[in-house]
Amino acid sequence: MKTVVGTAALAALIAVNGCTTDSSRVTEYLSGFQATPVASSQAQPASGPLITGLVLVLPGTEVGKPTTPSPDVLEKVAGRVKKELGESSGLVVQQILPPITIPASGPSGLSLERLRTLAKEAKLDNLIVVVATSQSARKLRFWPIMENQLYVRMDAALVDVPKGAVLMTEFGEDDYVMAEAVDDVDRISFPRVYYRTFTFAGPFIIVKGNPYHALGWETFKGAADQLGMKLRQRLSPAGVS
Repeated sequence: MKTVVGTAALAALIAVNGCTTDSSRVTEYLSGFQATPVASSQAQPASGPLITGLVLVLPGTEVGKPTTPSPDVLEKVAGRVKKELGESSGLVVQQILPPITIPASGPSGLSLERLRTLAKEAKLDNLIVVVATSQSARKLRFWPIMENQLYVRMDAALVDVPKGAVLMTEFGEDDYVMAEAVDDVDRISFPRVYYRTFTFAGPFIIVKGNPYHALGWETFKGAADQLGMKLRQRLSPAGVS
């Protein structure tokens, strides 16, 4: 029998588990919101889980990086969060909105007014806003193998758009390494992508096509999976009486 969680029950669950995760930085990117949860007494009862949309946001400094996925791929990344959440939680992602960009490095770059416009067009009151940022490093492992490490972080907020309230926050992060030969010799096992804790001998992925695109995909989707898993754990109706 499928568990049914109303909006009021979800709000109560959020209040019990805490409205925010201290290590999440998503509120730094939002402007015009109040970072307080909606009290359960203010939420309207519903016959099913909370229906939301999901939008992935990129600061302007992320645009143009060789490892930043294209808008189409970013929608697939957002789909990873939706998949992890599933339909067993107290929240269902009904729609994935096209990714958007915000100015510069992003602080206070995403206004309540802009999200209200997006929510109105999607006919939704609640959104999961995910801000994706990345950092990279490059080092010579041994000649002629160069390692490119990419770290991706996704800071998310579940927001009640009409009330301008941040209901909860969470984050996910991951990093991968791409090794390539820099002496222009065609080596069968390079370039390769592997998780940061793997040994250099494997397991790894032999890249076909653009190696930086492959590194970006693996790392962005890894961070999305981590975020979705953590959101699912916090929003699970199992703790709702």
